[in-house]
Amino acid sequence: MNENKQLQAGVIGGNWGRVHVAGLRRAGCHVTALVAHDSTLASTIAAEEQIPDCGSDIAILRSCDLVTIATPTATHLDFLQRLQNKTILCEKPLGLTPENRFAFTELMQKNIFISYPFLHLECSKALTNAINNGELGELRRITLVVGVNLPYPKTPVEWFVEDVVHPFSLLFSLFDEFSFQGVQFGEGNNLSVQFLCQGALFDILLCDWPTPGLHFDLTLVGSKNAYQLGGGFRPERGWWFNPLLADDLPITQGEPTAKNPWIEANYQVIAKIVARAQNSAKGGSIKECGLFDLQRACQMEQLFLPLWEASAHKEQNRTPDKTASFRWSVR
Repeated sequence: MNENKQLQAGVIGGNWGRVHVAGLRRAGCHVTALVAHDSTLASTIAAEEQIPDCGSDIAILRSCDLVTIATPTATHLDFLQRLQNKTILCEKPLGLTPENRFAFTELMQKNIFISYPFLHLECSKALTNAINNGELGELRRITLVVGVNLPYPKTPVEWFVEDVVHPFSLLFSLFDEFSFQGVQFGEGNNLSVQFLCQGALFDILLCDWPTPGLHFDLTLVGSKNAYQLGGGFRPERGWWFNPLLADDLPITQGEPTAKNPWIEANYQVIAKIVARAQNSAKGGSIKECGLFDLQRACQMEQLFLPLWEASAHKEQNRTPDKTASFRWSVR
């Protein structure tokens, strides 16, 4: 593809998909089509976003070079199977489960990318640079605490693959040799998971959080230094990330809500994928660019399959409240 050609892009999804509309335009694409589950909703959003074509049928995406899938996780596989010969940016996670794992691995498209923005936060980049420069030393221990208090009817395993996966994606890019060790289910959304990462213990604690939103607290202990990365989301103030700490001292300035760091990180993912679609990415592998193609995403999400298998052998923690109404999204 000529790298000077303006890509024609389409978006599937009327909620978080609007972030992709803005990101695609910022990356130089012409957004020509929007698909939503309801044609009336699609028409309303298309008018507000000034998108010329819209509807509920993905056939309207036929002229698009690039398509983003910003729909519920359970729908990702179907859309990926139906969309051919296009560059695809799919929201995280893929949605790998023991039941559909082989269907995902049978997808042969090399132009499927999964959006994992956590790597593109400024604090994540600083941590990556420190580790690549050898400042951590030999990895000795990892702990990750993720607190959730969001108005969605999900099981603990669903919360894990939807939200714990954010910082996990950073660690998966930094280290190799992950092996699942075990899982312990508690009450509510309390879940303890242990991996080995390059021989070091890696403990993940998912827990119910006292205030609405998300909470992240990642600690890496090495032979030379220890690093802490923290932040989160609150519905009344948005996303923020604290200064990265090295030996308990700040080494970055942090990313306050005013910077909207999560949206910025999403935009960076979109820009990198658009560049690759135009054949204008200058060197570097998929991993070096901080991207997850289909193969890398499958490799990471396969590590979570034991959680699904363990949850199938226990009584469900809670019965989803199908009557709940939800007004905001934090994807």
